[in-house]
Amino acid sequence: MAIAHDATRVRARDLIGLEQQEIVAVDGLLDYLRYDEQGRLRVQGHDAHALLAEAGAPLIWYLGDRVRDNYRTIDSAYRAHFPGHRTFAAVKSCYLRECLTVLHGAGAGAEVMSGLELQIALQTGFDPADIVSNGVGRSEAYADATVAAGVGLTVVDCLEDLRRLAAACRRHGVRARIGLRVTPPVDHEGIYITPSSKLGVDWEGGAFLRLARAALDTPEVDVVALHAHQVTHCSQPAKYRAVVAGVAHVAREVRRELGLRFEIVDIGGGLETRFLLRRSGLGAEDFAAIAKEELDRIGYPFRLHIEPGRFLTADAAVGLTGVSSEKHNGDRKYLVTEIGSNVLIDMPEVTYHPLPTELPPATATWSAYDVGDSTCAPALVCRTAVLPDGPQNRSLLLLNCGAYSTVFTQLWAFRLPRYVYSDGGAVRTVFDDDAQRAMYRALYGYEIRL
Repeated sequence: MAIAHDATRVRARDLIGLEQQEIVAVDGLLDYLRYDEQGRLRVQGHDAHALLAEAGAPLIWYLGDRVRDNYRTIDSAYRAHFPGHRTFAAVKSCYLRECLTVLHGAGAGAEVMSGLELQIALQTGFDPADIVSNGVGRSEAYADATVAAGVGLTVVDCLEDLRRLAAACRRHGVRARIGLRVTPPVDHEGIYITPSSKLGVDWEGGAFLRLARAALDTPEVDVVALHAHQVTHCSQPAKYRAVVAGVAHVAREVRRELGLRFEIVDIGGGLETRFLLRRSGLGAEDFAAIAKEELDRIGYPFRLHIEPGRFLTADAAVGLTGVSSEKHNGDRKYLVTEIGSNVLIDMPEVTYHPLPTELPPATATWSAYDVGDSTCAPALVCRTAVLPDGPQNRSLLLLNCGAYSTVFTQLWAFRLPRYVYSDGGAVRTVFDDDAQRAMYRALYGYEIRL
């Protein structure tokens, strides 16, 4: 069975800068941003231009109240359709303690993929019962840690992981509640996780049913959940519908083949950044309604889990950077930023949309620029960004900086930005130059001036 969907993984419009009219009226996309009467960009009322000038260095600024609002938005959207629904924040998207503490306080559970992330979740204060443990090729230490902690759900991704988890259960004298990760039968073009992937167990060909039978025959575990995660940056309702329909198909077939009714259906995460969905006239409620329509076809009651990461944190941080140089080459104009691709990782599906921290006079001209750092690689922060010509393009705020940025940070080439945090009030530093110098000292043995 193959279920058709639209082909592209990311909307092309989301991979270039905002349009001029969107920049000027940016508060229509992100309510914590606005240009004041003097044309200065304000973030939660703080003057972004002045904050960058005062810092004298690039900044990544996390906004706790946006993290909280993003969680409440997606959780309430799915809860409206699924009684007993739970949202588990994907820890992998952002390790910053302040952000995870906000999510914990708002009522989220935590999704982890390693023993390190399990430690982070536990130290943040998440109850083990509110943790979903994912991961493929889990080590004996990771299996042992999840069992010892008593996590609420452990997702098994292959037969060897099942055996390793069962051995950990025997050592501790307990049973584990497990889910089984499937790769559903969906037309593969444009899908992030496809058949024969490292992640998930293929439905087609019978591999998933073989794993399910083995799990049902394993006395140390209780099979309670079906898990699937196949999309990333998803902003296409038709694609999301196809994937969720595939999950429903698997659940029905497992009941028919094995008589197994899943207590939990976990459809992972994968939605695009909240403000980019809004830019396209979409919201979490649209995807939740699709999930309701398709998962109702399972034909029996279950509890829904979702595991968002990017939706929770991507637009909950902005970057602030100076521009060190402007370059014209052929038919392209470039702005070279002080913030580097050692933190804003150059990935084909991610763009960090720039805005000037100060609007130019109404008579000023605007042009399309490619914005990137000064690494000896063609890395770009944003392609085709419409920005003012002249001095107002020398100080920029970058959107979409909160997810998979700090966690992918690389200690090379340029100084890292300072990290600051606010939650509706004062801005405070959480990672400063002294901490960065200590990293260089510990890892490389150098005393670095910043």
